[in-house]
Amino acid sequence: MKRCMKKVITPVLLILCLMLTLAQSAFASEAKLFTTTGVNLRSEASTNAGVIRTVGEGVGVEVLSHDPAGWSRVRVNGSVGFIRSDFLAVPSGTSGVNFKTTDGVNLRKGPSTNDDIIRAVGVGNVLEMITHDPAGWSKVKAGDSEGYIRSDFLALPIQGTQQTLSSSGQSSAQQVNYYRTAGNVRFRSGPSTDHSIISTLRTGTRVPVTEYKPDGWSTVRIDGKVGYIRSDLLTADKIELITTSQVRTYIKSGNDIHVLDLRTGITYNIRAFSVGGHADVEPITKADTDAISRSRNGVWSWAARPVWVTVGGRTFAASIHGMPHAGSTIRDNGMDGHLCLHFAETVTNNKSYQQDLRNAVAEAWRLAQR
Repeated sequence: MKRCMKKVITPVLLILCLMLTLAQSAFASEAKLFTTTGVNLRSEASTNAGVIRTVGEGVGVEVLSHDPAGWSRVRVNGSVGFIRSDFLAVPSGTSGVNFKTTDGVNLRKGPSTNDDIIRAVGVGNVLEMITHDPAGWSKVKAGDSEGYIRSDFLALPIQGTQQTLSSSGQSSAQQVNYYRTAGNVRFRSGPSTDHSIISTLRTGTRVPVTEYKPDGWSTVRIDGKVGYIRSDLLTADKIELITTSQVRTYIKSGNDIHVLDLRTGITYNIRAFSVGGHADVEPITKADTDAISRSRNGVWSWAARPVWVTVGGRTFAASIHGMPHAGSTIRDNGMDGHLCLHFAETVTNNKSYQQDLRNAVAEAWRLAQR
């Protein structure tokens, strides 16, 4: 009888092992991202760490842990190391993968803000991907509804998850999304200005947010302390660096651009009306012009200022001067002329001024790395 049982158990165990292997393979495929360019796989999460190997563009990597605003620990052809997360992406055309919303967002009938809204989708909702364009719109299934959501409001469910151990030793996960402070802000003990101040955070400080409420206060954990920051004082964490040759790829004439002045924390909106190696821009309203003036202490000058600019759902390190000049297209905005928005490696005829602009971009980029 025991011999018969052994004959039965052995194939059963083989089947169970096969099922486990398939399940592990399925998990690995769900946690796979692809390199967007040639990139170094490093031994630690730092550009100072040793290079294990160079990974080419378009290579699939198995993600072991992922910080969307920092580094991802990955496995590539048997080698385990770290790759900067901004060099990893979900490829175009991806389907059958679950994504989640990174903010409250509208599900629309078509891939445009001009299309009708089907329903509003809250932050952290997991959606089934039908088609995915990382640089545009994704078609998704939300409950029984199918529609389109801007891809920059979607992320893999594995993104931003921090692993912790409970008292029983079991692994648990808490969803964490990273933001930057849009100005000098107060980290408070409760969700109102009546609560005590734990600390004051400088403009551009990177903070982990465990619960984001667009119209209220967000829950933040800093150095083990849980507190609250007003959500309108938080901005997207991922800051990108683009060069003069890439400006036309991301900014088009007519684009509205949100600006954060990194030295004062003052924000305002501008509109691009001519785009080449830099963007000619003008404040959209008189209130925007007033905000620019406040950010410069009421003094108009050619001095370059470090800024983060958000356009099309992406945020870039840049510099902008404060001297209205030449032509403009918007009337009644309180400014006669336009300003110039510059990016990395910008080129001008005046080499001294060119260096001033480049230094301001470098300052904006350094603040993004904190």
